[in-house]
Amino acid sequence: MPVHVIRLGGNNINQPEIIQSLLVILKKIKHDHLLVISASENIQQILNSGLELLCASSQTYSGLLDQLREEANAVALNNQIKELTVFEQTVLPLERLLQGIQYTGDYSLALRDQVLSYAEIITTALLQDILNHHQQETSLLLPQEIGLVVSAEYGNASILKSPSVENIRNRNWDRLNLIPGSFGLTPDGKIARIGERAADYTAAALASILDVDQLELWEISKSFKTADDEVIPHATYIENLTYAEASELAYFHHSSIHPRIVEPLIEQHIPIRVFELVEGEKILKTTINSTRTEETQNIKSVAHSDDIAILKLNGPGVGFKPGILSIVTTAFAQHQINIRSVITAQTSINIIIGKNDIAKAEKIRQQLDLSSVSQIEFVSNISLIAIVGHGMQTNHGISAQLFSAVAKHEINVLLSGSGASDLVSYLIVDDADKHKAIQEIHKIFFNI
Repeated sequence: MPVHVIRLGGNNINQPEIIQSLLVILKKIKHDHLLVISASENIQQILNSGLELLCASSQTYSGLLDQLREEANAVALNNQIKELTVFEQTVLPLERLLQGIQYTGDYSLALRDQVLSYAEIITTALLQDILNHHQQETSLLLPQEIGLVVSAEYGNASILKSPSVENIRNRNWDRLNLIPGSFGLTPDGKIARIGERAADYTAAALASILDVDQLELWEISKSFKTADDEVIPHATYIENLTYAEASELAYFHHSSIHPRIVEPLIEQHIPIRVFELVEGEKILKTTINSTRTEETQNIKSVAHSDDIAILKLNGPGVGFKPGILSIVTTAFAQHQINIRSVITAQTSINIIIGKNDIAKAEKIRQQLDLSSVSQIEFVSNISLIAIVGHGMQTNHGISAQLFSAVAKHEINVLLSGSGASDLVSYLIVDDADKHKAIQEIHKIFFNI
């Protein structure tokens, strides 16, 4: 019997109207379904911040559990259910882990991943409680139970397809299986996360292993549109994307999609179809394929990200001194700071990182010997704006349109970059200019 693989957004446990549509759809299904669940953002935040506070003795393990129960009770209230049996069973092993961390005041990377995996586990448990309340029979299967093997790169593991294949292909599935995403089991038997909110990467790996005809994404937090609809309310859905375009957009405001989702699908050319659940029906919004469709519009979206900062290494000789960039990038890699981009000039090296990494980056750079660097500064009140779509290098008028849009309206561009990819051209502007820049760029490329 064919198996259908779906990634369902975990935030939907707080959306009763979507849950009602989900219930109607699930009652109609005839094939085995694997629903890979992402973490609720609220639960993820409680665990992320609570773990740090626990180690700093600013919170107790019981206080952290109380926060989780408060969130669970809010979900129960929203969905008008009274019993949270699966949730309570789930937090028992977590309680023991948190007790140990409070006692020692420290944790390993492996233990951190194990604790944070409960963001997905608890979200999935709450969904099962909701479905149980509506007499919808389900099985909750942890990734380690189905034999999903990942590398021992804690916090950023990769799914190891070869050792996972036999376990997963030979399994007898139930009709409806709920699987917490974003983590798996290392070859030596430890939990390792494959990233924050990376359930779609897990779902893609399962789709590849089971060789399904498509991967379905149900109710992602942000749909693929020509711009963020919080900035452009009339932004329209993007009907078709290539794997590369979708991956590029994942780094910007389409952050509910993990950039690695396409990796397991490329060889088999498995398409991704994005659905919204409305009044008991699945409504197709976007199809993501390995090949381009014939379209007159090269630009698919005006994307943006506020989660960036620039580390500027200034000095009259930084462009001539070998090794400066290597020293910084090596140190950042050792401390798991992701470098988004690097733009260099003879008098300045500009390293783009995430805002959340500023404090860590500042601490690291104080320990580095950076000769020829006379001034170091961080710039954080900025936004990255990009136009995404194939044809940047072949259609030379695109960049001219981009810069004319901002120049015409006197928007100051702090940094810009193009040419490194056929997919994206970007510029960095002050936060205060973000909305105006997006609106004017969107108007030029989409005439609305």
